[in-house]
Amino acid sequence: MENELKQDINFLEHPLWFQNSRMAKLRDEGYVWKDKKGFTFRTGYKPPTRTDYIFLCCLLLKCQQAVWKEEIELTRYEVLETCDLDKGHKSYNRLKDSLNRWNMVGLEFQGVFFDGVEYQIMNFGIIDDWDIEKHTKRLRVRFNPKWLLCIKQSQFFQLIKFEDIKNLNSPLALRLYEILIKAFRSRNTWEINALKLATKIPMAQKYPSDIIPKIKIALNQINNHTSLKISMTVRHPEKGKAIIVFRQKNSNINVKKSAPVLIPEELISLVPEEQCSDKVKKLIAYWLDEKEIDYVKRNIVYTNQHSNKKDGYCGYLTHALEQDWGDAVKHTKKTKPEKANNQTKKPDMLVKYKKQILRIDSVAGCIFMPDNTCMPAGEVRRKLNNGEIVRINQAG
Repeated sequence: MENELKQDINFLEHPLWFQNSRMAKLRDEGYVWKDKKGFTFRTGYKPPTRTDYIFLCCLLLKCQQAVWKEEIELTRYEVLETCDLDKGHKSYNRLKDSLNRWNMVGLEFQGVFFDGVEYQIMNFGIIDDWDIEKHTKRLRVRFNPKWLLCIKQSQFFQLIKFEDIKNLNSPLALRLYEILIKAFRSRNTWEINALKLATKIPMAQKYPSDIIPKIKIALNQINNHTSLKISMTVRHPEKGKAIIVFRQKNSNINVKKSAPVLIPEELISLVPEEQCSDKVKKLIAYWLDEKEIDYVKRNIVYTNQHSNKKDGYCGYLTHALEQDWGDAVKHTKKTKPEKANNQTKKPDMLVKYKKQILRIDSVAGCIFMPDNTCMPAGEVRRKLNNGEIVRINQAG
């Protein structure tokens, strides 16, 4: 246990470092990387690479062993020894350069930091400052308290073996290892579109025929040099599309098989209580990996309105998510004939909220806002109870 470090899942899902060390050397004036969901990585210096990540994990491990002290003190020799690096002048300089890199990093989560209950908007750094004491030459590092607290208090985390991190010489294998450790936190099988995996890593390759061979090589290194044992198969549902299926082969790693499936409250509150089974939760969790939260939300709402006994709630939701039935443009034509079958449906409730007249959906219990966002049913209930939302009458 002493060489295992706790890491919040968000810092495995989103890249804290990058694979291309040649690119990193050329970006000494700064670098910005964004994904489509709302995560932004910024640095005013060279972006961190594999070596920097190993240094950071070493320092984080020492911090956790010191009972989560924000400021730790140790020798540079100790860092190099723990990281299995030589003790030459070049390594000492590389450590200093690495500390400068982490000191300049900023992480921004625009509603994509999941704390185990809901998505948060957050912005913080990783290392606030560092110095070397003039007489003793001891290294002092002070972590950003917000970043450290996210890991310390996290209920949405994974334990990682530091030896596994050091053993992976390939940057791609190490980044894939991070993603797989996160993916297998509460499951034994994980499927993902090859292009989506390449974006998540990220990889420069844009076609499945180029992506899959590199993933296979990286996975072989993971299987040969870490405690994680994963098999991989590929299926091609249609031309130009590849789905990679990963399966866990061993059970002696730190995967939390009994860990609950964690889904944001704003989605859980939309699912009817009698339908909120583990199967439905896993289905929603799977699609949160595949699509943005608004995509999943609109298809849950659509399923609430139109599911039938023939398919069952989970089956109907599966079809809705696969074909995006919840998209208003796609199902507009379907709504008219279905009204005949829903004549006993309760009318929507008219309410007043922030000087606006709005409707509470009678099936989902949520409010579709003028800006096309959705106020979850749980939030609607709270605002009704505290008087922020005021009932007007029943809308016909």
